Amino acid sequence: MRGIKNHNSDRYTKRFTTWDHLIVMLFSALSGSTSLRELESGIAGFRTKLLHLGMKSLPRRSTLSDANAQRSSEVFEFIFKAVYNHLKPFLPDSYPKNQEWMKRLFLVDSTTITLFKEIMKSAGRTPANGKRKGGVKIHIGMHLSEGTPSLVRITSSATNDKQFMKKFKDVEPETILVFDKAYVNYPLYNYWTKNGTSFVTRLHYNSVVNVIEEIVVNEEQQKEGVYREQIIELGHSHQKQKVICRLIHYYDRETNRVLKFITNNMDLEASVIALIYKQRWQVELLFKRLKQNLQLSDFLGDNENAIRIQIWCNLIADLLLTVIRKGLRKKKAYSNIAGLVRIHLMNYVKIIELLLTPGDPSIFSSNSYLYPQQMALKLTTPP
Repeated sequence: MRGIKNHNSDRYTKRFTTWDHLIVMLFSALSGSTSLRELESGIAGFRTKLLHLGMKSLPRRSTLSDANAQRSSEVFEFIFKAVYNHLKPFLPDSYPKNQEWMKRLFLVDSTTITLFKEIMKSAGRTPANGKRKGGVKIHIGMHLSEGTPSLVRITSSATNDKQFMKKFKDVEPETILVFDKAYVNYPLYNYWTKNGTSFVTRLHYNSVVNVIEEIVVNEEQQKEGVYREQIIELGHSHQKQKVICRLIHYYDRETNRVLKFITNNMDLEASVIALIYKQRWQVELLFKRLKQNLQLSDFLGDNENAIRIQIWCNLIADLLLTVIRKGLRKKKAYSNIAGLVRIHLMNYVKIIELLLTPGDPSIFSSNSYLYPQQMALKLTTPP
């Protein structure tokens, strides 16, 4: 594999290769193992079934711990990107015909996970007891139509979200970037405007606003929640690069809140801009499913490299489950798919048949032809 060669991840490795490491960490993510002891025991219970995947040996806890600490997490980042590029054709663009702008949406957000001790620098003040815990922040960029991240950055939780914005400087023209108000970068806003890229975000409370023009809001827009629209200039008087954009005042009846959106898109209706920002919730759902269905709460290592490896492998597992879900004609909940995969993780069964007819025992009857091969592998495995 090119990634293994580029990162020398198998250098000085006698038995526990990068491939073995990947299989073990995917097993941990999909099975929900919360400790190295659970992982070691779980793998040992499926020795013969794992060996057919090309694993040379089943690791001990100490081997797993050393590999998580010493093998660079960059090779797992490379694997995630390679798997995403390979499976991208199976993530079709699906959107209503009357809302073609949906295929142009690229959502940006981040989530923070508190760690069990101070490994990566966390934000905020030190507690009164002096026992400060670290935190890891996962920055995500994803196309709305795909439902899975295409751009990921892992940092300490103290890292400002603004630093992640540089990744989106040169996006495809006509893209609509949607992000939270924490991502403030006026020069980048102007750069996007010159290059035909739109952005939709909320107005930061510290922003200095100079109203240039009031836009008349018709009755239909008012019924949809838009009660005021303006053309504004953002920036202090001494700033050279000010931002000319729209400011949309929107009343959200569901939450009984007034929201202020800013955008450089002068063509879409104000109510559509509000609907576009609402799609950012899909990133929150992504974080929710990662934390609830995979293993992002209990980390298997007490060092930064191990934490990064586990996050990358969980993202690979999520990508595989997402592709499976999108391949089903009858849509099923992500949690149901993850649960069935967890139960039948080491059974020889076609995943589509399992999801369509989970209670049919005949789908497991075709496993008998694998037994001779399994025995052959067992017999040829060196002692």
